[in-house]
Amino acid sequence: MILHLAPSSQKIIPTGTLHKTQLQVFFTMITLYTFYFASNYNLGPAARFIQEDYSLSNSQFGILFTIFTLGFGLGQFAAGYLGDRYNPKLLMLLGALGAVMANVGFGLSHSMTGFCIFWAVNSLSLSMGWSPGCSILFRWIPPRKQGIFMGFFDAFAFLGGIIIYPIAGFAITYISWRAVFFIPPVLLALWTILFFFIVKSTPEEKGYVVEWKSDGDNRKATGRDYWNILKDPTMNLLCLTAICSQFVRWGLVNWIIKILTEPVGLGGYCLALITAAAIASAMHWGGAFFSIGMGWISDTLFNSSRWQTICIGFLISAVTLGLVFFAGDSLASASFGLPLLTLLLFLAGGCIQGVQAPIFNLPGDLLGPNLGGTGVGIVNGWSYIGASFAGGALGWIMDHYSLASGLILMAFVSLAGALIMLIIRR
Repeated sequence: MILHLAPSSQKIIPTGTLHKTQLQVFFTMITLYTFYFASNYNLGPAARFIQEDYSLSNSQFGILFTIFTLGFGLGQFAAGYLGDRYNPKLLMLLGALGAVMANVGFGLSHSMTGFCIFWAVNSLSLSMGWSPGCSILFRWIPPRKQGIFMGFFDAFAFLGGIIIYPIAGFAITYISWRAVFFIPPVLLALWTILFFFIVKSTPEEKGYVVEWKSDGDNRKATGRDYWNILKDPTMNLLCLTAICSQFVRWGLVNWIIKILTEPVGLGGYCLALITAAAIASAMHWGGAFFSIGMGWISDTLFNSSRWQTICIGFLISAVTLGLVFFAGDSLASASFGLPLLTLLLFLAGGCIQGVQAPIFNLPGDLLGPNLGGTGVGIVNGWSYIGASFAGGALGWIMDHYSLASGLILMAFVSLAGALIMLIIRR
């Protein structure tokens, strides 16, 4: 690595310490992404009320969830490259403004056509957040600290899902379901203003030069770079690993409440809805906890090598999902079993979501800061396309066997993720 002397007008940010400007830029950026996610998770709480107002079946309304997953995934392929090629801050600004307008448009719509159009715009807009945000992280944070910072970035995404539920409950109860699509965009718009003034894409734009900078770090991404990443064997294996993670993550998010609440005769655990919701929420708290924890472990215990942490997370998820499959009905009916069932889902859901932090560190580790965002976009794009199959594949398994059988499939997918990482070993 070749170090550069800073011009007299620039100040050096050393590798071994954290500068307050780094922290300001980073936490302003990831808080913006929290409000990105809050403008996505607002659809679920409003679903029943929209269906009642417009007589929409589950299949009809489910189109909106598919539109979001596919649109978000496809948008990732372009967002990472455009952020590296041009300006990641600009991409995040455009995404925030698009999401604000799309949410307001959705809240004002009165037809399924309008809902589909605005939710498609929302999905593409919100796809401009994650990979450009990773580009900013890779440029501002030294490589040996990127694990813990990626963990915080991932945790703040889960925070967006956590905060929207009480907001949605209040808005729907005291105003209407349409307010759920007005309040989060207001928060997003206000934080976008702060983001505009505080965040810069690179330290140089703030008058700093980083001590760990090398000669190739200023090179812009090109179409040839993009093609080379698409056909890189290690990156392709990493995409498969991310697909495993997202398949299990969205499988749990989409189906765990149904598994917990349906009658035992159908393969469920016959829990009351409020109890099931409380138990299932442990997955999201676990996601935030393990994102930070696994990022820290990969930085410190494994010296910025990521594969060991990812394998451990996948294996814990596989084992705990297997335990829920084999013992979940007994735990659900036992007086002492519910806390243990909650702990198992905290570990299973938390670890499968937590592995995403070190997974998304790897494009920066493999490709460098100037192409890391492009790599993140490609990996995340494939992962969301893969996640789109979680609904149908798990639904088919549960229809032909039992509801809980989806858990054992997710356990095997987690195990597959660990085996792929053993091949990558980076």
